[in-house]
Amino acid sequence: MRNLILTMCVVCLSLAISACANLTAVDKPLSSWTPEVDHRFRDQMAGDRSTELLVLLAFSGGGTRAASFSYGVLKALATTEITTENGLRSLLQEIDVISSVSGGSFTSAYYGLRGDRIFEEFEERFLRKNVEGALIGQVFNPINWFRLLSSTYGRSDLAARYYDKILFNNATFADLKRPGAPLVVINATDLATGARFPFIQLSFDFICADLDQYPVSRAVAASSAVPVALSPITLKSFAGSCGYEPPAWLGEALKDERSTYRKIAARDIEDYLDQEKRPWVHLVDGGISDNLGLRGYYNSVSLVGDPHLAFDEFRHSDVRQILIISVNSRVLPKPDWALERAAPSLAQVVGSISSDQIDRYSIDTLNIVFSAYKKWVEQVSTPEHPVTLDFVEVSFESVRDDAERQALNNIGTNFHLKDEQVDQLISAARNVLHESPEFQAFLERNSGRSDEQ
Repeated sequence: MRNLILTMCVVCLSLAISACANLTAVDKPLSSWTPEVDHRFRDQMAGDRSTELLVLLAFSGGGTRAASFSYGVLKALATTEITTENGLRSLLQEIDVISSVSGGSFTSAYYGLRGDRIFEEFEERFLRKNVEGALIGQVFNPINWFRLLSSTYGRSDLAARYYDKILFNNATFADLKRPGAPLVVINATDLATGARFPFIQLSFDFICADLDQYPVSRAVAASSAVPVALSPITLKSFAGSCGYEPPAWLGEALKDERSTYRKIAARDIEDYLDQEKRPWVHLVDGGISDNLGLRGYYNSVSLVGDPHLAFDEFRHSDVRQILIISVNSRVLPKPDWALERAAPSLAQVVGSISSDQIDRYSIDTLNIVFSAYKKWVEQVSTPEHPVTLDFVEVSFESVRDDAERQALNNIGTNFHLKDEQVDQLISAARNVLHESPEFQAFLERNSGRSDEQ
């Protein structure tokens, strides 16, 4: 008996030690930075796609609801054909970038890795799976208790392991660079500053870390790490070790006398460059900083300051058309407690405040991004080279049938939906996209058609 107890103690201690070491083993330093390191992702945005057409997608947060809704849009794009200088192609093949947060990141990451195989595998492997129940089971599994005893291992680390098992199969960001794939930008929020933190090499440059070796599952876990329910995902900083040189705009922005948007962003980046100031980066749900996934498209132009340079960074210097599709699964709930005289509970107050803030911020984001791109398109457009903008919002609010819209609004943001709810979300997304006047205008201009019309 004594030997058995001793053996069990050794096993438990080994598990705890391995859990502590697991986190730090994930982050890999960037051996040496050169400008070519950042050019790789720009080359991916070009691919074999039309350089005259820039297609940007944004997937919002919202659990399996958001994952299903964005998946429905991908299915619709796969059956929509347009004419480009490269001939007749599906609009899915022309996507240049997908920016996503939280639940939408599961869809974007899986499509980035598997391409068209998403339509054969994703529903069974994720959308129709009780992911929430499995995650709860992971926490209550005694084998994981020893891991969770570590201060450097939390519930999001368990979630990342589970996502890797059911979806990502040890894939890293290097695997997202498959031929023909769009650039996938998974967004989280820096808990220390509240700023958006995108998983792109440019962000990892600041901390001299190698994104190519980083697991996709951990990025998705960070993007969907709802505070309190899930723990932050932590990155180790190797800042100052790779010879990174900040972009010219950063130094210019720091000299601004006023506290501009660029200056605030520059100061955040400046802190990343000092390992003593920011030895660790703690990341949580991307929906906190931008629940639509659109802010990155705004920053890519506004921080550079010149739309001509920004579109050149996109490898679309001769762009003639810009199509932005915002897939927004935000709901407009009507809480039951609003009908009662009794004051709402603390949990109801906290939940309402956080959701209302995100909703209001999302509305502002839509308006800011649309207005900014409209202005930038006017700046780069000339009589000899006109540039058009089509901004398409795919949301529950655009569902025409009142009963269907109410049913969609009643679907929760958890990670376990009924099959009929998944079917309803997929169908609604496809219908809303094809019924969009902005989308139809784009198709008419490109002699486009959908097999579903």
